[in-house]
Amino acid sequence: MTDGRSALWLAFVLVGGFCAYSWYWYIRSFIFYFKNDFDFSKDFGPKFRSEFAEHDQDWVKPREKFLFDWPIWVLATSFFTLVVVLALVGII
Repeated sequence: MTDGRSALWLAFVLVGGFCAYSWYWYIRSFIFYFKNDFDFSKDFGPKFRSEFAEHDQDWVKPREKFLFDWPIWVLATSFFTLVVVLALVGII
């Protein structure tokens, strides 16, 4: 196996792991909030730091995390996993 190919396999394992992690938590969050009638007063899942935090709160609010942060992570990691898979197959 060549050096480039082994680096792609390593990238696949790392990016694929992040992709699986983000899908796992987004699906769990959806199930949790679906069962609670989308009541965002309770936080669920890992915490995210907010770049635009107010002074008294530096964590992302549950609604923002569910509607913006998790979907962005899911889309980004899925895209990078797709790119790595296409490179491994030889299409790219």
